[in-house]
Amino acid sequence: MNHPDARELLHIARQTLLQELLPALPADKRYLTLMVANAMAIAGREYQDANSADGLEHEHLQALLDDRQLSLGDARQGLAAAIREGRFDGGDERSRLLEALQQTTLAQLAISNPKALP
Repeated sequence: MNHPDARELLHIARQTLLQELLPALPADKRYLTLMVANAMAIAGREYQDANSADGLEHEHLQALLDDRQLSLGDARQGLAAAIREGRFDGGDERSRLLEALQQTTLAQLAISNPKALP
């Protein structure tokens, strides 16, 4: 027997909240309820897509730092240090950094606020 996974459970709970409970709540509770529903939607997307977004970021950072052995955390720290040192201040390096940051940001935005995507 297949049981719903965490994403499916969040989706079911969110739909129940919005369709069944929200209409029955007093007006002063609607905003809070919608905030909870939004958090549930973000959590569902996070469950489904976070590994992919982190993997994309990890690949970009390893390529920027030219070190395929770095963990994601170490790559983030290494990137911050490289930026402080001015490694990406000009030319092609700057373009590579901006492209990687843009792709990483878009992947994270698809999780946290997909309506804001271009």
